[in-house]
Amino acid sequence: MKNSLKQIILLCLLFFLSFLAIRPFFVTGFFPMHDDTQPARVFEMAQALSSGQFPVRWVGDLGYGFGYPLFNFYAPLPYYIGAFFNLVGFDALVATKIMMVIGILAAGISIYFLVNELFGKTAGLVAAVLYLYAPYHAVNIYVRGAVGELYAFAFLPLIALGIVKIVKANGNLKQVKLGILIASTGFAIVLLSHNILGLITGLLLSVILLVYLIYSIIKKQKLTTFYFLLATVFIGIGLSTFFTLPALAEKKFTKVEELTGGGSDFRQHFVYLDQFWNSPWGYAGSAPGRQDGMSFKIGKLQLILGLLSIPIVIYFQKNKKLNKYLCLPAQAGFMFYVLCFIFLISIFMMLDTSKPVWESIPTLSYIQYPWRFLNITIFSLAVLSGFIFILLKKPLKIIIAGLIIVSVLWLNVKYFQPQEYLTVSASDYTDRDILNYKISRISDEYLPPDFVIPQNREGIAREAIVVDDNLKLISRQENITDKQYQLEIIKPVTVTTNIAYFPGWQAYVDGVGTGISSKNGRVTVDLPQGLHSLKIVLKDTPIRKGANTISILSVFLLLFVSLFWKEMPLCPSKKA
Repeated sequence: MKNSLKQIILLCLLFFLSFLAIRPFFVTGFFPMHDDTQPARVFEMAQALSSGQFPVRWVGDLGYGFGYPLFNFYAPLPYYIGAFFNLVGFDALVATKIMMVIGILAAGISIYFLVNELFGKTAGLVAAVLYLYAPYHAVNIYVRGAVGELYAFAFLPLIALGIVKIVKANGNLKQVKLGILIASTGFAIVLLSHNILGLITGLLLSVILLVYLIYSIIKKQKLTTFYFLLATVFIGIGLSTFFTLPALAEKKFTKVEELTGGGSDFRQHFVYLDQFWNSPWGYAGSAPGRQDGMSFKIGKLQLILGLLSIPIVIYFQKNKKLNKYLCLPAQAGFMFYVLCFIFLISIFMMLDTSKPVWESIPTLSYIQYPWRFLNITIFSLAVLSGFIFILLKKPLKIIIAGLIIVSVLWLNVKYFQPQEYLTVSASDYTDRDILNYKISRISDEYLPPDFVIPQNREGIAREAIVVDDNLKLISRQENITDKQYQLEIIKPVTVTTNIAYFPGWQAYVDGVGTGISSKNGRVTVDLPQGLHSLKIVLKDTPIRKGANTISILSVFLLLFVSLFWKEMPLCPSKKA
């Protein structure tokens, strides 16, 4: 009871300390950011959900009014949360603010529980403040407006927390089940929040699992723990497959390849080593060389405290006290070296010296900006900082923790504010004309490769079916993904609709399926002379159906493991 009360008090203190990071969201209006589409995306997600679409893949107002498979490719999880608040009564702008505040607060909470699991509550609170107030976290919020990256950053510690619980379980089935639940859910959340950070996390997990397998074999340990960790990764992937598989398989029907060229070419965005220590704060973008308009600083205290852990761990390993303190038999040292590896590889991947690696692995080009690895750097340093509390007794531990927290706030709170405030309302992001043109111009990479981009407002689509001399519209009933018309066709005609082509669109004339084709990236349908009903509907392709099925099965598997799994087959703590 006493321990629970202390936990609640510390969490309340963490919420209080977090307020300085979120206070700009309580100001009327909004603020400029690089990705100035967030309220529009929340609104479009809510509209799609209210029309009965789930999972949401297609939005109706973007793509210059021709429709757009936004959430088939753009990680949707944060927008489901924002859309929920929009649907229960908040306007799109307020719902967006709530969505972003949740992402910010979740970062502190998740890493608190991770470091608390390893080093105790005081260390957990310090790590939470270090993580929450890292300068790059402020860049994601108030400079870039990178909501997906914000959420992935927030839930990244859950993967590590689940892994730690599995490794610490020592034959305790309850802890294994909890660890699998937390880690697999955390991995799925990261994959569903940000494609690129999900890719980075997946690559790192693959390397860590391989190293852990080799480590277990060398130490002659049973591989049960490795199998649990491997199952966790596969369940996490399975949970997110409804999104990740179609996103990978169907990108060839879009212009997404353009994202890896031009100003998004990774070769233009490497970081200089000294920029990690100090680089000028700004609200502009990344540029070649040292002409960057944004900062890549890690945070002085984050860097100092994380690196200070190295001599401390060396001391404890020499005195054989580290494993006992962490209650991680034989794995504590391994965990430390994994964190050091994550830190070093993340720094290396942001430097120009890593260019050969980027050029030899084509998939890495989709990351676009090497400095995205700062998310991983900050995570590793925040967890490593917990090691310094091994040396401290309780009174001194609290004093040091207080000094660190005050120092972090004093140094970094100034970054958690926007460049300026804008006097805007939700309608400035959700008005149909604004959605059709202004917002559509910001992000149109998921339109068909041969789609002709409108050069002005006159080119946007107002109606899905355009009336002309050969076609008279008698009635219409339109949904985002289901459009029905009664038409009079004067003579046989091929109708070029104002619907962007995408696999899954199907047409029915008088209830009978008919073929569709694409012209300049738009759905076309052949119609015979006479009075006809025309239905155009977006259905799931076999890829999407299969992906949805895998995710549903993964949910049931996770529920079974969490609720009904009753027997531990092997004890991973014993050597073979």
